[in-house]
Amino acid sequence: MRLFPIALDLTGRRALVIGADGEAPPAVERLLAAGARVSVVAPGPVHESIERAAHEGLLELHRRAFVDDDLAGAALVFLVPGDEALSRRLHRELADAGRLVCTLDRPELSNFVNPSVVTASGLTMSFSSHGVSPGTIRRIREDLSALFSDPRFARYIAALRRLRESLPRGAERSARMRRATLGFGLEARLRFPAWLDRGDEP
Repeated sequence: MRLFPIALDLTGRRALVIGADGEAPPAVERLLAAGARVSVVAPGPVHESIERAAHEGLLELHRRAFVDDDLAGAALVFLVPGDEALSRRLHRELADAGRLVCTLDRPELSNFVNPSVVTASGLTMSFSSHGVSPGTIRRIREDLSALFSDPRFARYIAALRRLRESLPRGAERSARMRRATLGFGLEARLRFPAWLDRGDEP
């Protein structure tokens, strides 16, 4: 899959999630945070976070099997893996129609990927392994979230924002902003599981 990264404005737009357990809760959480109107259709188990959001009126929850009418007005569709035939059919039909569809953790049945997102101290970062290892991406997200939660970084970003807003557009602002970032950097190292150095299979 060749990807062109974009950020999609879902404010007030309808998003459909088919399934309510497994990888559905993080997807629902990100959709709600993006301002989408979320509808969840689930004939099976419902995760407690989705149950709670429905009870609070944050989303619509339909405890039944998916029907094609559920697609009406949906800007994008997420499916929880489980119903292979449905995932394949919706991927084929929606992708052919130029609509957005993603079977979670199944990039071959998706025409977009939903990257993991970190938001800390005014900084937003997204990561994707293209479905290879959600666990590795989760660890990267957790580590970077902890790193950038340093209160000094929040002060640094706030100071840069004030500086930028105080200067008119143009060469002077660009030069001042470049100078203000001199000296900032990351010092990091990677750790790997022991099986990699041994040459073993995990």
